[in-house]
Order: sequence, then structure tokens, then C-alpha cells
Amino acid sequence: MKRFIAAAFGLAFLTTTAHAQNIEPTEDNIVYGMVSGAAMLMDLYVPDEANGASVIVVPGSGWYRPEIYSAPQLKDLSGYDYVRNIVGELQMNGYTVFVINHRSSPGNRFPAAVNDTRRAVRYVRTISESLGLDPMRIATLGHSSGANLATMAALMDDAPGEGVDPIDQTSAAVQAVVGIATPFMLAGDPAEADSYAAQTITMYTGVPYFGPDNHYQAAPPIHVQASPATYVDASDPPLYMIDSADDPVVPISQGDYMLTVLNAAGARYEHVRTDGGEHNPEFDVAAMIDWLDGVLGE
Repeated sequence: MKRFIAAAFGLAFLTTTAHAQNIEPTEDNIVYGMVSGAAMLMDLYVPDEANGASVIVVPGSGWYRPEIYSAPQLKDLSGYDYVRNIVGELQMNGYTVFVINHRSSPGNRFPAAVNDTRRAVRYVRTISESLGLDPMRIATLGHSSGANLATMAALMDDAPGEGVDPIDQTSAAVQAVVGIATPFMLAGDPAEADSYAAQTITMYTGVPYFGPDNHYQAAPPIHVQASPATYVDASDPPLYMIDSADDPVVPISQGDYMLTVLNAAGARYEHVRTDGGEHNPEFDVAAMIDWLDGVLGE
């Protein structure tokens, strides 16, 4: 059953939650894959009382990381309390959480980060039973560009990975996905894209977008290939999508477009639109966790 919830929460998001701000990984720098000798790392957050379900979290970054030795790792959530709070709330409610690094622009372009996110799902499924987790109760969750990757991983066909090792032959299917401030379609009208969006998307895809009829582009354009909306069908796992009416970075037209695609496909979703928070929507985390409890308990 499809549901739409229009929400306007008067309380600020859980930015002052002490537990969430002070959380530390149970184990850090776990290698979930190697790419040409470079380690793909994730951090593990184990709850006091695990419910058997896992959430793989992809922080937002504009698909970009500075290529310098002193740059903080994406998974460390340095200066990123918005996602840290969500991780803390998930952990407090019994979820085992994995926060990942992925390859980023300018050195790596689409589909590298998507492949890394799917590799992380395969890795978690491979090790889940050794951690007392259910390999068929895995969700992805992301914010901004991380939400693009989390939903791409959830909605794309479950094809084998690029490698020949057993992990790459493991299923990358997830049972639920949460997207917060998600860029669902990167092939927007070039005249309407703001400069930040245009820069980050161009660095990520490697080419500027000149519109659907430009004959220099691949068919379909890379921007379409890199968009979650391209892969929607009725068999997809349920999506919990959160956006903010005042988001200056990912406009609500992205969510509106995705709603049209989801409805046309008969896909399962729940939509929460808030009135505050701009690019960090102020939403009810408890309601999101209740939704995960229900979906992953099916």
C-alpha cells in the first residue's frame, strides 16, 4: 500500500541528542573490498541488544572527496552530526549499522561509487551470520549524494559484481531503503540546475549534461544511468523517502518526479515531506525506525 505523509515537525531534528553525538564505532576500518590495492573501509556500530537487522549508511558528500592525505574519511562523519545522530538512533533501537567509505570524484566517476555501495551490501550479507545477523534483513540508508547511492544499490537489478571472488558473487539485494534529500534524477533541465549541483554532478559523471537530445552523449546519457528513478519497478524493495520543501540543494521537484515514477510502476514507498531543515530535513526519526521495523520484520 502506498502512503503519503505530509509532515511539519515543530521540534528540531535530534542534533542535541548526546548519545548520538558521542557514539563511537565498535570496530573501525573494516576492509569490505580492495580496488587496485586501495582498501574500501567501513565502520561497525553494534547495539547493546541487536534485533538481527543491518543498515548500511552512506553519508552525503556530493560524490566528492579531496584527494589529499589529511582529508577526513567519509565514514568518520567528521563535522557531520546530522548523519551521526541517525546512526546513533538506529544503534539505540537494535540495528547493527555499517557506515561506509566509497570511491569519489574527481579521481573516480560513476559507476565506481555505486559499485562500492553494492559491494558493501554483498560484504555485509557474507559476514552477517558470523555476527548473529539475518542476511535477508538488510537496508541501505543515505543522505544527499549518499541517498542517491543507497537507492541506486536498492533499485538496480541484482547482477553479480565485477570481481571473481565469492563476495562479488553474493546477492546485493536489500530489503528496504531510506533516502533523505535524494537526487533521484540527475538529467534535469540544465537551465534550472544551480551551480553547485551542476559542478558536483559533472564531476561525478565526468561529462556536463546538455539535455536529452545532445548527440555527443551516450545513449541513454550517463546522467540517466546514474539516476535511481531509471531503475524503478514493482519488484523493488520498499522506499522511505524524505525531503524538505525548503531544500535549496535538492529541490522538491526531485521528490515529485520520483513519486510519479513510483506510482506509474506500482512500487512500494512511503513519502515524508517536511517544512524545515533545508538540505537536512527535520523529520521524525522514530517514525522512520518504526517503518524499518515493520518492513524488515515482514
